Amino acid sequence: MRTRRNLVTGVTAAALALVLASGAALTASAGGGQPAGRAGPGPGPAGRHARFADHHGPVLPAPQLYLIYWGTAWMPQNAAAPTAAEITRAVSTLMASGYLTGLTQYRGSGHGALRGSALITSSDPPDGFTDHQVADFIDAQLSAGTVPGPGPGNQTVYGVVMPTGVTPEVTGWNGEHNSYPRSGRKIHYAWFTNVGDLGSITAIISHELVESATDPDGSGFLGVGRTCHGPGWCEIADICQSTWASVDGITVHKYWSNQAGACIAPGNRWRDRGRHLRRDASRASGRGAGHAPASTGATGQGDLAQVKRHIRWIGGIPRRRSGRRRTRHAPPISAT
Repeated sequence: MRTRRNLVTGVTAAALALVLASGAALTASAGGGQPAGRAGPGPGPAGRHARFADHHGPVLPAPQLYLIYWGTAWMPQNAAAPTAAEITRAVSTLMASGYLTGLTQYRGSGHGALRGSALITSSDPPDGFTDHQVADFIDAQLSAGTVPGPGPGNQTVYGVVMPTGVTPEVTGWNGEHNSYPRSGRKIHYAWFTNVGDLGSITAIISHELVESATDPDGSGFLGVGRTCHGPGWCEIADICQSTWASVDGITVHKYWSNQAGACIAPGNRWRDRGRHLRRDASRASGRGAGHAPASTGATGQGDLAQVKRHIRWIGGIPRRRSGRRRTRHAPPISAT
């Protein structure tokens, strides 16, 4: 679906960004243009808190993220901060944290892993790249053997990290997950743009990761009626895009928990991990599309009261395209 406007605060080394969205965010339309939440089963065992229903399609119970850094700009002698090594370390920390434990309620194991990473410098991504170009790039690497195949259980998500400044064909979209058929199975992939800020990159990666796990093909867990605004696939991180958190020091987006009835980021380092669902249920205010937490739902290196907020409107609505799921974020604005 599409975001109309976003209010954005900045990310710095000393403070975590908080996005105050005036509309729900990320997902473009499903194949056939089905409006989000119009079809499928109603709320399940979690009752009124169940804003996402199981459509019984595939899920990835234990996603294995494989990072691919595309382009010569990632070579050590060329790369600006954050480097590929810094991103890989951050994502490794995230995957080893408790962040995915909330996915057990969505037919998941609550665990995942960073399977590996690769730097591919045989070509450069074009500015204004398309989804087909990303899929073709991944397919070429699979054919050449420069990245491993999907492996048993087909749990791999190939995550392509773009160099700084390389943007997709649709202005304003900063991440997407998708799949394509190859040799009788689906290849799951995602791409992430890069504005030169580690927190922004890991937030986009976390968002696409949990949605790839719970709805890789648009037939897994989708929002029930009116969960999200506008057409498109409505997935579990979409209504929580405005709630950011720090998990073991890594910036993430929260995702919806049917059990807690709130946006959660399990494993927040300032919380007791064994009690995160109950605490998030009482603390979080991100219960609807585009609502930011009122108190400490998203924290960085210091208390939110100490974060200087630099706010701007992001206007415009990108043209919707069928069969696409995209994350729209405004680039972070540095706090001073």
